[in-house]
Amino acid sequence: MAIHTQDYWAVAGVNNFAQLYQNVAFDDLAATAVLATLAALYLYRGTLWDRQDPHIRKMYERPQEKMGARTTSQGSTRDIAEKLQQANADIVILWGSQSGTAEKFANRLSREIRQRFGKSAIAADVSDYEPASLGHLPNSKLAIFIVSTYGEGEPSDNMNDCWSWLESTSGAPLAQLKYVAFGLGNSNYKYYNAVADRVAARLNSLGAHAFMPIARADDAKGETEEHYLDWKSSLFSVFKNELKYQEHDPVYEPSVEMLEVSSLSDLDVLHGQPFSKANDRRTLRTKSPNHALPVTVAEELFQNTADRNCIHMELDLSEQPGVKYKTGDHVGLYPSNPLPITIAQLRTEDKLNFPTPTTLDALLGYYLEICAPVSRETIASLVQFAPTSAAKDALSSLNSDKAAYAELQYTRYITLGSLMQHVAPEEGAWSGLPLSFILETLPAMQPRYYSISSSSVVQPRRVALTAVVADKALPGTQERVSGLCTNFLLALKSSISGVSHPFGLRYPLDGPQGALSSTKVFAHIRKSTFRLPTLSSHPIVMVAAGTGIAPFRGFLQERARLSRMGREVGRMTLIYGCRNEQDFIYQNELLELQQALGSALTVVTAFSRPENGSNVYVQDRIAEHSKEVCDLLVNSDANFYICGSAAMARDVSKTLETQLQSQQNWDGEQVRKFMEKQRRTKRWHQDVWG
Repeated sequence: MAIHTQDYWAVAGVNNFAQLYQNVAFDDLAATAVLATLAALYLYRGTLWDRQDPHIRKMYERPQEKMGARTTSQGSTRDIAEKLQQANADIVILWGSQSGTAEKFANRLSREIRQRFGKSAIAADVSDYEPASLGHLPNSKLAIFIVSTYGEGEPSDNMNDCWSWLESTSGAPLAQLKYVAFGLGNSNYKYYNAVADRVAARLNSLGAHAFMPIARADDAKGETEEHYLDWKSSLFSVFKNELKYQEHDPVYEPSVEMLEVSSLSDLDVLHGQPFSKANDRRTLRTKSPNHALPVTVAEELFQNTADRNCIHMELDLSEQPGVKYKTGDHVGLYPSNPLPITIAQLRTEDKLNFPTPTTLDALLGYYLEICAPVSRETIASLVQFAPTSAAKDALSSLNSDKAAYAELQYTRYITLGSLMQHVAPEEGAWSGLPLSFILETLPAMQPRYYSISSSSVVQPRRVALTAVVADKALPGTQERVSGLCTNFLLALKSSISGVSHPFGLRYPLDGPQGALSSTKVFAHIRKSTFRLPTLSSHPIVMVAAGTGIAPFRGFLQERARLSRMGREVGRMTLIYGCRNEQDFIYQNELLELQQALGSALTVVTAFSRPENGSNVYVQDRIAEHSKEVCDLLVNSDANFYICGSAAMARDVSKTLETQLQSQQNWDGEQVRKFMEKQRRTKRWHQDVWG
């Protein structure tokens, strides 16, 4: 399983937030939300809205976006300079994001620039504008790039057009461009922040002027948020000292407001079904539509482990003939938030990103992450709403003191709800906190991606996934931090088995308006480049740890089927690591595959926490079998695959490079060139996560 989108938004302490708001008249809000653009469309949609409707619903709109959607709509300009002129803006913040973090930071930064300095700044998807139009920006404007790196130094999908233009353009078309660059990456990956570095280098070569040195966030230890805050502080110092911007204390400025809108049919309201952003061409290219897919198999894979779970689940595609997958693709699942025991709890970040019209229940149940950690930046924004001087002092201390914030994080899982209760637990104390602040603070619910663990040749209408359930106890407390999506899957498996969730979590398994009844999940297929060689006779080496075995289960299933059909299959070496025999998932299947494939398949195991003997990791097995592995790579042009954590992939790469140098008598430069060739010829593949 490759969890490419963070699953660890806590489900702990779910009873905090709503309790704090029990005196707020949510009934009066009567449940629907809409962005301004959609509200306008609905309000003026002809005769449909002339009918009287007995339901009066509350809608949400963005006051800043009275016309047009967030993405560039048909007829909108694709010239970024023209867009800034139309918006009377001084700064454009262009984001390139794969999982939404860069987008989140861009939107937070644009709002804070406006609130602190009174300067208009727009956050923009870099794919919404022609890259060449960057050259039209006068030097009185500033472009800020916030871009992420993922995989093997690859740009996000929405960066592809800009990336191609930067790489193929020459001369000095950007001589007037003044820019700042901030990169998001993970130093566990070999190509740490390669995209930000390359973007800055190409901008400079095309004549652009860096207004301050490039900065980088490193998520290897979960410090992206802190690194962003440090960079933002430096940026604001430049604003004050170099640009002479006048800073003032920020005053909360809501980006949504409630409208009373009548004449909405219930069919027009989204109750929790997944949605895609309008005009999202990237989604159409890389993902299938979302469907409610029946669950046909849900099994426990761990043996004799009462406190840990690993789920094998299969989804049926038979009812959706247009949905297809290939071996090595990913499946994206949409969890719901757990039902509160006495309430629900919140997480923070920014960027309103939900469909409209919808209900308040749908927003908090399906569209927004109510179970996520709170950042120091959000704490700073919350200070102005503190109900007492003691609460204000406590929040101010957490905002300014990194050590105090870190200590609190260590002992408690801090969400907006638990934080509010921590500093002001009195009943009704937070009734003055605007609902708009909550909706702006909560991030959008994101799908969680898992490497498909089945072969499209063997079972084309059934998708398998493999997920270890994320759950841990905080030190010295009774509080648990549980992964949102994997515990949703565990709740689903438990329901099928007729038992309760082992941690007592409850999820609305029937989904919005019963859309998931009969045991279904909202899911879609995402294309991947993690593919078997075209020729079945081509040799492969596979390295996996834990649920990283998922795609290789599909690979081996496919090769075994081809072998039974009389096709020649190449040599296959699987080096698989897990804790011990109890964690050895698919062990019996691998034995059957070895019998079917004979000498063509070699399986090597590495147990990091065996009951007896020393700890052994996959990189140790690489060293032990280096002669065979190096021979396959150098003399047989084998494809090399890694699936698991980024740290494991880094260690495997280092070990392999050392062994190549030893086995082939190469120097460092020869090893580097060989590894570059492997990647260039697509014989090196990684499906890894942080």
